[in-house]
Amino acid sequence: MREPNPHLLQRLTAIQQALLAQRAGAVGLPGAVAGSERETFLREYLQKVFPAHRRFATGVITDAAGALSGQVDIAVEFGFSPSFPMPATEERLLLAESVALAVEVKSDLGRQWAEVEATTRKIKQLRRQLGAVTMVDAPGPPEFIPVVAVGYRGYATLDGLNARQQSTPADARPDGLLVIDPGCFVGFGMTATGPVGLFALALVIDMLLSQLLLARPRLERYVQGEQ
Repeated sequence: MREPNPHLLQRLTAIQQALLAQRAGAVGLPGAVAGSERETFLREYLQKVFPAHRRFATGVITDAAGALSGQVDIAVEFGFSPSFPMPATEERLLLAESVALAVEVKSDLGRQWAEVEATTRKIKQLRRQLGAVTMVDAPGPPEFIPVVAVGYRGYATLDGLNARQQSTPADARPDGLLVIDPGCFVGFGMTATGPVGLFALALVIDMLLSQLLLARPRLERYVQGEQ
């Protein structure tokens, strides 16, 4: 197997170290400061890695049937579909068909696993009707919204992380898991360790956004009902 590109690996290592250093600076401080993991991961990784036209939002997701997800840490939006802001805040009401991926960010994935399950279960109950265009060798996007749980700490090995994922009931199971320290990633048919774990998440986001390019959702169902 070929070695990773050394220049990319060096850059990913620097990003990983910076994320962990910013979290370390908040340990022991009041909750409003220590709870900034989501903002740090969004601002210092996702928004800087992806082009400016990619939008990452926080808010609540709804489907055409009226089900709600509850608060979502980070929603990776499909850039060609609408979402609706709350005036004077960053919170958005997102349509299920407009979300490529939901990301739940935790300080410690192991200790906060019950919270991950609860959030995932609410997101998994939503259904998208994407009307994917059939193309040879091009898998269509799933009807549910994929979920990735990210922890700054948690499981230190791929075996432990994979066992945690597989032992979780299907309706509450995240599709992917990333622990920034040490960098373990499992999900979507991939595994990675070290700084490459961050790259694996970027690949997943890129894949899911590409799948939605095939979709032709009927967003009018949100106001017209079934026809």
